[in-house]
This record gives sequence, C-alpha cells and structure tokens, in this order.
Amino acid sequence: MVVRALMALAILAGLGVSALAWRLAEGPLHVPALNRLVEQALARSGMEHNVRIEDIVLAWDGFRGSGGSPLGIRVSGVQVFDEAGALRQELPDVSVSLAFSRLLRGEIALRDITLRNPRIVLERAEDGSVSLAMGRISGAEPSGNANRDVMEELLGPDRQSGPLSVLQHIIITDGTLSVLDRQLGLTWNLRDVGIRLRREGRDTASGEGTASLLLPDQGAPVPVRLTGRAGAAGAVEGHLFLPSLEPVRIARLMPALAPLAQVNAPVSLDIAGQFNGATDTPPALRLGLQMGAGTVSLQPGRQMAFAGITLDASGSPQALRLDALRITLPRATPGAQGASPANPVISATGQAALRDGRWQGQIDIGLDRLDASEVEAYWPEEAARHAREWVIQNVTAGIFSGGQFSLKAESAEDLSGFRMTDLTGTLKVEQATIHWLRPIPPLENVAATATFGLKDIVIHAESGRQSGTNIQSPSTTVRFYDLDTDQEQMELTTRLRGPVSDAVALIRHPRLKLFERRPLDLTNPGGQLDGTLRLALPLLRDIPNEAIRVSAQLKLTNLRLDDVVAGQRLERGTADMTVDTSRLRATGNAQLGGIPLRLGVEMDFRSGPASQVVERIQANGRTEISNLQRFGLDLEGLAEGPVAADVTVETRRSGETRVALQGDLQAAEMTLTPLAWRKPPGQPASARAELRVVGDALRSLEDLQVDAPDMSMRGSAAFANGNRLDHLTVASATIGRSRLSGTIRPPRGPQGAWQFQVTGPVLDLVPALEAPSAEDAASGSAARPSAPDSVVDATFERVLLGEQGVLTGVRGQVRADGAGILRQARVTGRANGTAPFDVAVSPRGAGRDLRLTSEDAGALLLAFGVMKTVRGGRLSVNASWANNSRSAPLSGTAELNDFSVVDAPGVGKLLQALTVYGVFEAVQGPGLTFSSMVAPFTLTPRTLTFREARAFSASLGLTVQGQIDRQRNTVDVNGTIVPAYALNTLLGRIPLIGRLFSPERGGGLFAATYRVNGPLENPNVSVNPLSMLTPGFLRNLFGGSGAPPAEGNEAAR
Repeated sequence: MVVRALMALAILAGLGVSALAWRLAEGPLHVPALNRLVEQALARSGMEHNVRIEDIVLAWDGFRGSGGSPLGIRVSGVQVFDEAGALRQELPDVSVSLAFSRLLRGEIALRDITLRNPRIVLERAEDGSVSLAMGRISGAEPSGNANRDVMEELLGPDRQSGPLSVLQHIIITDGTLSVLDRQLGLTWNLRDVGIRLRREGRDTASGEGTASLLLPDQGAPVPVRLTGRAGAAGAVEGHLFLPSLEPVRIARLMPALAPLAQVNAPVSLDIAGQFNGATDTPPALRLGLQMGAGTVSLQPGRQMAFAGITLDASGSPQALRLDALRITLPRATPGAQGASPANPVISATGQAALRDGRWQGQIDIGLDRLDASEVEAYWPEEAARHAREWVIQNVTAGIFSGGQFSLKAESAEDLSGFRMTDLTGTLKVEQATIHWLRPIPPLENVAATATFGLKDIVIHAESGRQSGTNIQSPSTTVRFYDLDTDQEQMELTTRLRGPVSDAVALIRHPRLKLFERRPLDLTNPGGQLDGTLRLALPLLRDIPNEAIRVSAQLKLTNLRLDDVVAGQRLERGTADMTVDTSRLRATGNAQLGGIPLRLGVEMDFRSGPASQVVERIQANGRTEISNLQRFGLDLEGLAEGPVAADVTVETRRSGETRVALQGDLQAAEMTLTPLAWRKPPGQPASARAELRVVGDALRSLEDLQVDAPDMSMRGSAAFANGNRLDHLTVASATIGRSRLSGTIRPPRGPQGAWQFQVTGPVLDLVPALEAPSAEDAASGSAARPSAPDSVVDATFERVLLGEQGVLTGVRGQVRADGAGILRQARVTGRANGTAPFDVAVSPRGAGRDLRLTSEDAGALLLAFGVMKTVRGGRLSVNASWANNSRSAPLSGTAELNDFSVVDAPGVGKLLQALTVYGVFEAVQGPGLTFSSMVAPFTLTPRTLTFREARAFSASLGLTVQGQIDRQRNTVDVNGTIVPAYALNTLLGRIPLIGRLFSPERGGGLFAATYRVNGPLENPNVSVNPLSMLTPGFLRNLFGGSGAPPAEGNEAAR
C-alpha cells in the first residue's frame, strides 16, 4: 500500500517536470500548493484512505551523465487515516528519486526510496497475508495479490517499463513497526527498524535489516537481524538472527509457547528459510540454536542442568531434519566417587517426514559420559517410568558411557496422537553399584552394557562382587520388560561364585522369603558354590512379598557341614541345588561321619494341609555296620560286615516327621548268640523301620521288620520325653523253630536294668546247646562292667532242647550283668510233659549259688541231652560260683536217688568184664536200679570233672572220678566197682578186724578197679582182675585205681 501511494505521488509530480526543470536546476523548490493538489489527486486515483501531506520539496542536479541526474522528491509529514478518521500510518520523511531520462520520455521510474522515522502498522490476517493495518473499508475487498503485483513489477516480466523497473534501493531508517498478528492473537512491536533493500542484477533483489523487538513484559528489547534475497522466478530466501533471547519471556506471549518457561538459559536463534511461490517446491527452513549454561524444569521440583546446547535443524512442511544436537552437561560433583573427568555430552541427529497425513520420524542419540547420580535429571520421566525409578533408586554409583540410542515415532499431521514406535540402544556402565533387592547388600564394581528396546531394557554385567562377601558375579542380567504396559516387570539373573558360607547367608536373607516357612538350619557351612540366582518382580513402589519370585540353581563342591546327624560332620560333598519361592531340591554325594552317601533333599514352601510333606531328605549308601555306632546304633554281636542303607526323612506341615529306614544285609553276617542263629555273608537279608518324630521329640518306631533266612521279626517302639526309648515291642519273631513275642524296656535310672518280657509257643535252644564254641567265645570276649544289667521274664509253652528234649510250661526270670554273667535266676517247668523242675541262682558274697531240683531226673537229663540212660530219680544239685567272672567254674554236689540205668554201653562193658552175670543182663534189659548217687563235680565251659562220685544199690556199687570233655565228647574216668554191694561190705563192718577187710570208700571186700576212656558213644573199658580178691588195705599193691585213698571210711564214721 505504501508503494502504491508513492507511485501515485510520482506520477502527479511528473506532470510539472518539464515546466519546472529550469527552476529545479537552480536548487530545491518548496511547493506548498502541491500538497492539497497531491492529496486530492491521490483520492481521485482510487486511494482507499485519507492522506495528508505537510510539505513537498523538489530537487534536480541537471543533465549530468548520459542519463542525467535523477529528479528528487522529498515529502514530509505524510499521514494516512482510515475512513473513521483515525491515524493509521505516519511517514515523517519520505525521499523518492526518479529516473530523469525516463521522465523526459513521459515515464515514471523510481530510482531510490528512503523512509526516515516511519511509524508503520501492519496486519497479519488469519490466512497469513500481510497488509497495512488500515481497518476494513466498507464495501472493499482485501487485495490478496497486492504484494505479488509489486514483486512482478519489481522483478517480473514488466520490469523494463514499469515504475519500479529501474529501482535500485529502498531504505528505512529509525523506523517503528507494529504487526497486528490476527493469526496468533499477538501484537509485535519493533523499534529502531533499519532496512536496506537493493537490486542485484536484472532479476534479483536483496536486503538486510535490524530492529529491536519489544516484548510485553517491559524488559530489555530483543535484538533482531534480518537478511533476505528475492528473485524474479518467485524464489525468496531470508535469514532471521536473534542473538539474545530469554525463553521465559517468549513463553508469556501465547499458550503454545508456555513450555519455554521451563528453560532458564540465554538463547541465540538463527533462522533461515527459502520459498518459491512460482513452483511446487515446498518452502524450506533452517534453524540454528545455541544456549548457554542453564536449567530446564522437567517437573515440579526437578530440574535438568546443562552447560550448553547447540542445535542445527532444517525442514519443510513435509520433512524435518535434525542435523546436529549437542547438549553439554555439567560435571558431576567434584570429588564424587566415579566422577567423570570431562563434561558429559548428549548428541543427537534425526529426521521426520509427513507421509499419508502422518508424521514419521527417527532420532539417534549419543551419550559419551554420565555419572549415575545424574541419571534422574536426564532420563525423561515419561520414558519407561518404573524402569527409570528402579535404575535411579538402585544404581547408586558408576559411570555411564558410550550410549547409542535410536528412537522412532509417529503422530498426526497436527502433532496429536504422538507415540513411539521403536527404540533401540546400548549404554555401558563401569564401576557401578547395583542394589538388586534392598536391603540385601548390592553388587559392587560392576561393568555392564545396557540394551534398550521399546518394550524392554536389558542390562548385562560382565563382572561384579556381592558387597560384604567373597562372592563374585562373573555375569548378571537385569531385564525390564512389558514397558509398553502399565504392568512393568523386572527379571534379574546373576551368576554367583564363591564360598558356600557367604552364599548360604545370601539365600537365607529374610528379604528373599525363601526360608520364611522352613528355616535352613546349617552349622558352619563350608565349601565352594557356583550357581545362578534369578529374581522377578513387578516394578512397583511397594512390592508385596507374594509378588517377588526368586529361584536359584546352585552347584556345590567340597561341601562341609557340622553336626548334621548325631554330631557327625558332613564333608567332601558335591550337590546340585534348585530353590525358588515354592520348593527346594538338592541332590549330591557326600561323606557323613566318614560314610559315603548319595543325598537328596526336597523342601516345599507352598501352603497346604497339615498332612502336606514340607521336607523330604533321602540318603543311601554302603558302609560297614560297625560305622553305625557313630550314629548311636550299636549292633555289635548282632551283625557285622557291609550294609547298604536307605534313609528317607519326611516332615509334614503338622510338625510330624517320619524317618523310613531300610537296610540290605545280604553282604553282612548276622548272629543271635542266645539262640545260636547265624546268617553268613551272601545270603539275602533286609531290615526296615519307620521313626515318627513330632517337633523335636522322637515319639515312636513303627513297622520294624527284619527278614533273613530262617528268621523274621516284626515290631515297634515308643519313646518318652527327651527322645528316650520307652519300650520296644516285638510283635512276632520267628528264629528257626522259635516263635516268640515280647517287650524290651531300657534301664530306668543309673541303677536300672534292661527289662525283657518274652512269651511264645516255642523256644528252640537246640542250636545254642549244640554250638561248640559259643561259651568259649563268650569267655574270651571283653567284659563291659559299666553296661546295665538285663532282666528277662520269659514264658514259653515249649522249649526245644534236642531231638527228644522238650520242656513245657517254662516260666522264669533271669538277671545278667552288663558282661553277660548270670547273676540271679528262677526257672520252672516240666520235663517230658510231667516232671517238674526248679532252677534257682542267687547271689552270695562275691559269687553265686545254684540250686536245681527235679522229680524226674531221667526226663530232665534226657531233655537236655546230658544222659539218655537214666530213668526216673529225684535230683538235687547244690553248687556255686566262687566269683562273678565269666571263667569262674561251677562247683557243687549232685544227688540222685532211686533211679535206674538202661542201655549204657560203657557200664555194660564194665560189668561184662567182671562177669557179673545178673547185673549185666539188667543193664541190657529193664535197667539197673540204684538207690543213691552222690557226685561232687566241677563244671567249666570245657569239662565236667567228678571227684569221688559214688553210686550204689543192693546189687552193685561203684565210685567214679575223672572228667568228661564236653567239647570233644570224650571221657576219662576211673574208679572201683563192687558186685553184691550189700554182702561185700558186710565184713568191713566187723568190729576190730573189719578194717583189715575194709575196701576204699565206696568199695568192698571183693571189688575191682576200672578205667573208662575214649569217645562217649563207644569208650574203652579196662579192669584189673587181680584186685578183685585183694583186701582193701592190699589192693593198691596190685594196681588199684591209683587214686588217693579216701579220708576216712564207713567204719571210721
């Protein structure tokens, strides 16, 4: 509009050029009369506004040069009013020069235009067009092509003949410019406006300008520098430079710029653009930005500091490009651990394009160094919010470096609906401290690489050490996933290597909740561990315990534990263990108390009923039975040799524990010495039982089973307070032909004794009686006087003593000391079903007395297999042991009355040698009857010795002395035999001379000496026949028995 007004003034001024030429050559000419004339002419020419002119001055230097000097017109005090009479524009001083050669041809051609101190108001319409702010003229339409028309006149095809065809300069000095921006709702005020436009060549114009932008806050003006260039083809390029901006002041201009209020730093802005309205080439814009040290507020109370920012970007309506972004961060606090030596730098490049109505872009970001303490300031809060919080809270030290990130995003054309479509990146960290689950001590000195994705972040550490321990972590992986949801998760996997003691303390930490329900009680654990620990949890501020998932897979070597069972030590262990929040499993090998074992452990941490098995321990191995003494199981005298054992311990939620014991005794030798039962190695045998424990109290032993060839036992046991055995019940036992049951009770108190109550239909003592070395072995064994006594109460329907030996109705009580010595007893029963007997052993002084009575000695002796040739008789034995040693002999006297002897080959041979005919046939037939027998004896485990034993009846008398070898079944005895005993001893009773005819004690006048030796079944018998007729005082001269004479005789007594 201003240009059009100037053109109109130039045309009118040209009317009087010729007439005034001669005057103007003399000097400038004020023409006041032209003011009104020009105003009216402007109005008649179609000017839409009222124009007032204060003064017009003409000047010309005459014809100089080829084209002559230009004609100068200076107009002062130009004011432009709208139709309402309001002043809109002011041009205090306008200078215009016209090409004089063109003027002579009747053409108006402007050469220069200069505006001094103009006050111009422009209006930017909502469609972006710019015009003079003159208000809306009634009935007038806005001229949207006015600017384009001027450019076409200046640089377009009509430039050779138009008023602007030779225009060289447009200059504005000290101007004031206001722009009413209807599109943004702002008013832009500029002062000190200086603009210089010039023509360059035929079709190009350029210019530059400066101004000071006044902002509404009344602060210091903002310097503005402009340059530009325009071409005839419609190409326009410009450059805007704002060297000193304060973002907080710009933010107040309109809501869209409000985020700039969070930036507190000096800004320098450099904007360049290109536009060609004659083509379809989209306009291009280039932006350069520099910021000094400052801060940006990311959220209330949290700021990000930076030492400087530089940005270079370019773009068009369809594409944007970030050529370079460099953010220099301040150094970490001096002296802070791990502080980087140089300022951290964030760099970025990127691009975006508008395709199919949507913006799609990518930005690549680099980070050279950043202290862990600064992560909170530079990690955007909206990006992986919960993962960010975890890293900020738990990565408490370290240096991040080498970061490379690539982000892809898209939005609608109006930038709504922004979303990130892809994210990749890597970042290294060194000397880091990572708290993987507070308050557990952290990993220290970690070197790691983080990989970033849109939905997950993975941190892989290559080294580290568990704080406060000697556990090394050669690799750790932390994975954050589901980052695109509201349920962000974390998963940690770490390799652990180090001492078992430190690892046990770690996995037993209360925060892991692994052993909250079932404590892991280990005493002085040792060894080495190599394993993997896994931790998974939701990324929440307050994590419930049940949401934490923990698992570990561990390899244990050289494992050592103290006081595992019965004070025994576990060592040389190797094991594979898996544990999580629901269960623990471990299998391996170890030596327990020196016994090699295969071990298995299971623990169930889940909730369940009272019957749920919460712990199971299995152990199996092979060892010598003697090694079981270390665990309190003494089987000496019962079993020896190898045993394969299998133990299973199950603990239920109720607190009850069951221990299943199984043993394979095939390779072992088993013995029950009292019953002379033996299983040699190689024959199958097994034992099993189950212990029941409630809490720490041993309650019972159930389902006791022992099976071996010709032997089977079933039983149970109960325990009292203090895990003390209360009693052992043998429900049934079969040992050979023995069938029995009973109860065993341990001693009660220091002076107590083992109590055995045994009953049964059959007790077979045949093997014990036939065992040749049982007593010898017993006599040679070491005594254990400190062991408690044993008391046996027994009742048996039958007791088997041999092929024909059976006792019935046997009842008795026997007491033996800890060395197995019989101290006291009382046993009754019947032999042969009818003959009662009574045996009693009672203590006396330092030894013991034995008393035995029987109403049928023959049946009793036959039952015990001592003599098969005796029938009937009343037996009475009185004997004693001088002391209580195992080797002490039993000495005493046996008296037998009214008995007979039948089927005795040795006696028969003796009598046959004497040709005592009636008596010999009696022995071979119905039996030889004796009235009485008195037999002093001494019994040892090996021999039975007789001292002057004698037996007699009316038909025969004899004496015996010597011994029987019980082990070899041999006899070596001698003595005197007297036929017709009653008559033969009669002469010895005659007064005075009876002594001359008196034989040795037990002998007679007619008597013979004899000797019996050799096997008991067929002994050798020898008789001295000359001694038969020799009186007693001469008999020894003829080779009597050789035994010393008896002290005294019947006559003497």
